[in-house]
Amino acid sequence: MPIESIRESFIHPLIDSMAGQNYWLNGCLASLMECLGESPEYDYWFFSGVTADSFTQMFSKDPAQTVLCYSDRFTESALQRAFAACGYSYEYIKGVRAPEGLKAYHQRIRQNIDRNIPVLTRIDDAFHSFAIICAYDNSNFYTISGEETAPTIRQFDELVFVTEKHQQPSLAEAYRSAVLDIPNLVLRPATPGYSFGIEAFRDWAGSFLDSTYDAYSDGDKIWFTHPDPAFTCWNMHGTYLCMLGTNGCAASFLSQALALNADLGFINDLIPIFNKLAHEGFHTLLDMEGGFGLQPKTIKNKVKMQAIADEISKLARYSEEIVEVFTTRQPGNECSVAQ
Repeated sequence: MPIESIRESFIHPLIDSMAGQNYWLNGCLASLMECLGESPEYDYWFFSGVTADSFTQMFSKDPAQTVLCYSDRFTESALQRAFAACGYSYEYIKGVRAPEGLKAYHQRIRQNIDRNIPVLTRIDDAFHSFAIICAYDNSNFYTISGEETAPTIRQFDELVFVTEKHQQPSLAEAYRSAVLDIPNLVLRPATPGYSFGIEAFRDWAGSFLDSTYDAYSDGDKIWFTHPDPAFTCWNMHGTYLCMLGTNGCAASFLSQALALNADLGFINDLIPIFNKLAHEGFHTLLDMEGGFGLQPKTIKNKVKMQAIADEISKLARYSEEIVEVFTTRQPGNECSVAQ
């Protein structure tokens, strides 16, 4: 099937970074719902909330391990949340480059595309980005990722096939469930590799005041993991700044949740706190020591980094205020157990 025969609705940008849409899985999920003919309410913003991305600050304990967001590192959990929220089952497959089964996977991809249903995937680029497989020809498969407007041939190693449709939760239920899970995300216990919420902010701040980065020379490649050379110290600071700013969309998700669930009046107390985190906190840090352009020699200077660490510590305290809202102002005890 020539690539030109694919319907145009497949071929459009999946996210808008200027609008703060930096979590690419959520753009892929929204595109999938569009192709399935589902409600436009299942958009990027919806999935960014129900996957837990918008409400989860993370920190990687290994400076060599980039973390972009919750769905980047905990993809299986994010997919479970997303498909449950829109009423579908799915199959998530890793390691599809292995020779065994490769032919069958390729056939399934072709069958999906023939039915005008894209396949979600992760591609072989600097960030192991999420994309959709949107077309094929006799020899290749084509993907759309991020803000691309034309299909590109790439290698991929993970696949997500949508399968059966079930009874869908109402939008009100989906939003309600995501909101009531926020304390679990903010208080989630750390794993050996990552910390979350309050603890993530504390670890981010603390990393600038201990010996975490002392052993790396200024020219070490670990400082330059982002493809854009303007984004230095990405693994240590830039990615967490990006996460913090991107989570500004949490306030609009909360507003929609309240519009659909009038009894969740405590959301009015949450929104100002999330605005302090993602707007006041983000912009303050952006103006300190170059923001995304923080230099290696600066990050190793504990005197200079003390002020940045202090600002990040404020974000941990704001997160404690979020928990306090649920503890003191939310009626009942309806929070679920975090996955």
